[in-house]
Amino acid sequence: MDQTEKTNQTEQPANERKREKKKFLERRSAWYLIAAALILVFLAIGILAGGARAINDRIALAESQAESKVKSQIDGARLDIEEGRYEVALDRLDWILDEMADFLTEEELAEIGELYSQSLVLINSRTTATPQPSPMPTQVVFTPTPDLRGVQELFENTLQLYASGQWDEVIRSLQALRENDLHFRAIEVDGLLYGALRNRGIQKILVENSLEPGIYDLTLAERFAPLDSSAEGLRTWTRLYITGASYWDVDWYEVVFYFEQVYPHLPNLMDGTFMTATERFRIGVIEYAKQLFEAGEYCLAQEYLEKALMISEDADARTLSEDAAEACLLGELPHEEGRNGESTPAPIEEPTAVSTEKTTPETTETPDG
Repeated sequence: MDQTEKTNQTEQPANERKREKKKFLERRSAWYLIAAALILVFLAIGILAGGARAINDRIALAESQAESKVKSQIDGARLDIEEGRYEVALDRLDWILDEMADFLTEEELAEIGELYSQSLVLINSRTTATPQPSPMPTQVVFTPTPDLRGVQELFENTLQLYASGQWDEVIRSLQALRENDLHFRAIEVDGLLYGALRNRGIQKILVENSLEPGIYDLTLAERFAPLDSSAEGLRTWTRLYITGASYWDVDWYEVVFYFEQVYPHLPNLMDGTFMTATERFRIGVIEYAKQLFEAGEYCLAQEYLEKALMISEDADARTLSEDAAEACLLGELPHEEGRNGESTPAPIEEPTAVSTEKTTPETTETPDG
């Protein structure tokens, strides 16, 4: 064996050891890289999970705090309504709709809508000023432009309109939302439609004196949910007002019958004639009392006239009431007044004088028999 072969034989084991060492180092480096990658993955998962948990915790905390605030404000609004602070109650409800709209449940939205409407009804019912008629504006016929905004933006804008009491705009906005997406927050949209139609109906009846359109809006609202007692009562009294007014100058008894039911509850309710329920009852009572007086029902006429005079003083009604009272006592028409305003007594017939002389009967001579 020559020198070259010996050299090759000694170099082969050395090369093999180097290759094995290199492979070992490469495998160990790969394990290091895999371990480092796994550590980074676990860290990323931990960070994401912790962040999500922290976000959920913050959301849960915000919801719990919002729930207590909403409940406190709703309870405060209910107490304000009971104690007659209706404007303060509206401020509370506006704050809830502005600041806590994202945290409200369906039940809370419905309750807020009911309290809001109740406050408006009570505010309007205590208003005694008589509105002056204004000329009817010329109605311009136009075709509304389709609203192409996103449904979420449209919904949020609708909540703001609802809080400000712009019922026409609320209804139009909700109709546009339904056209864009029929199923978007369907229950909440139904609740808002109910509240807007209900409140617009009440506004038409109590503020705009448009009784039939107001009843129509309340009937539309009833398709979404039963009317509350306040709205149902208002619709009932309004229907009685319309029925009583239909008998005006036709049947005064019916006028009195219907408005005697309405005016104690809604004394300032009126239609386009701007005659309140109280004034219609007063006039109806006087006219019906005149009919009773002419029919000889003096006592009953005097009772009705006293009802009218308790509402407001009326010179003609007062005179007729005094005449009816006098006739009721005498059971006949009162005496006609003389020129000086003094009553002229009825003439007294003098009794026929009866002769006290005794009459002597004439004697008849009998013939001599």
